[in-house]
Amino acid sequence: MYFSPTACLRCVLSLAMLCPFVRGAEKLRAGFATADLTPPLGVEMGGFGYNLGRTGDAVRDKLLARAAVLEFGSSRVAIVGCDLGGISLNITQKVRSRVADAIGIAPESIMIGTTHTHSAPVAAEWLGVGKPDPAYQAELPSRIAQAIIDASKKVEPVSVHWGTAPVEGVARNREYPDGPIDKTVRVLKFMRASGELVGFIANYSVHPVVMAQLTRMFTGDLAGVSVNLVMDRHPGSVGIFLQGSCGDINPIYAHMPQDESLQKLDLLASRVASGISAALDSSKPEPVSMLVMKSQRIALPLVPPEKATVVDRWHAAEQLLKKTRLPAGLAGELEFRRDSGRAVFERFNHPPLDEKSTEVQAVSLGKIVIVANPGETFLQFGEETAAKLTGYKVMVTGYTNDYVGYIPAKDRYIVQGERELSYPAYLTPWINGEFRFREDVGDVLVREMESVARRVIESGQ
Repeated sequence: MYFSPTACLRCVLSLAMLCPFVRGAEKLRAGFATADLTPPLGVEMGGFGYNLGRTGDAVRDKLLARAAVLEFGSSRVAIVGCDLGGISLNITQKVRSRVADAIGIAPESIMIGTTHTHSAPVAAEWLGVGKPDPAYQAELPSRIAQAIIDASKKVEPVSVHWGTAPVEGVARNREYPDGPIDKTVRVLKFMRASGELVGFIANYSVHPVVMAQLTRMFTGDLAGVSVNLVMDRHPGSVGIFLQGSCGDINPIYAHMPQDESLQKLDLLASRVASGISAALDSSKPEPVSMLVMKSQRIALPLVPPEKATVVDRWHAAEQLLKKTRLPAGLAGELEFRRDSGRAVFERFNHPPLDEKSTEVQAVSLGKIVIVANPGETFLQFGEETAAKLTGYKVMVTGYTNDYVGYIPAKDRYIVQGERELSYPAYLTPWINGEFRFREDVGDVLVREMESVARRVIESGQ
């Protein structure tokens, strides 16, 4: 049989002309599922002061891993929101390994966010603000991985919609009187052709600390409860809450006795849920021409302290703990000073001393971009990142894949006269057993988030 070169060329050109229509016919598919992360009663919770022994003695609502698996063409990604205070990179890597082995999603295509609830067991590498439970931490990777695996079994064709709505009467800026707050909730809605809601992703910035140091109930707090309320209105759907840049953002009610905390939690969660519902109702369809997720290793700048200062902190606390009578609560703080001093001293044995290695991540669904970082960032850095991605609909989420502590504004590092040292800038690094960040750490993080976002955008074009 003879093939004409001219005829073959015409075939090639015809196929090339058809390719855009073939690509355009591709349909986004999505599956959602949850897994229970609730620990046994009596496990200690993380947050609020030093060695408080704050155990969970009841369950206000189940702690969940809420997972979405998205597919478009040959691309597959997973996005998870967990009702946890934070997560260590070690646990993230174990989850990714289990999922990769089970269903083949590449590790860099798995994003594991946490809502930063302070009414859950410790899953990050924290010192003094809740003792980790080894048995619980050992189970976490398989539980979170199972949510992703189950979601992968439920993928179906969906349309994706983007919506925003105002949220009022929920948040305040705890660092700056009358400072900025997140006034808008952003949502991604995934719908069947029949009009049923399959699942959604909500993104908003507020500390989930309505339930605080005087409460002893496991709960997803503002993030988890608000999403649960919306799920109840849409039976069979799954909602994911991606916590925003809430390092300086608190709810308007916090640090109350348990009964009052429960009342205020219901009140504020209903306000957030109303915002999510309004955003879902007003959302508009978004075309999806690509699905790309990438991770990027980064180095955040550190300032090593004087080694003698660290040793003094450690040894002074150790000597005071030898006293037989200590005021109530002082022993717990001294234990924290001893243990964190020892940990920071040990950090000198692990170079490089001037940088912290971690990762940022981004996923793009056409003109929708989710950018993730491992920090407790001040609101300004999330807003700056979104502003740099002109023309895109952006969610910025913190507490994701790792936990590196607060990313404060530069002015939080300024010490003048008798002014107390800034808690986010100078005191919280001890909780991580780490040196403090350099003053420009927020600028560095914004550049890295923009960089990884540009990578996913460009690789999909």
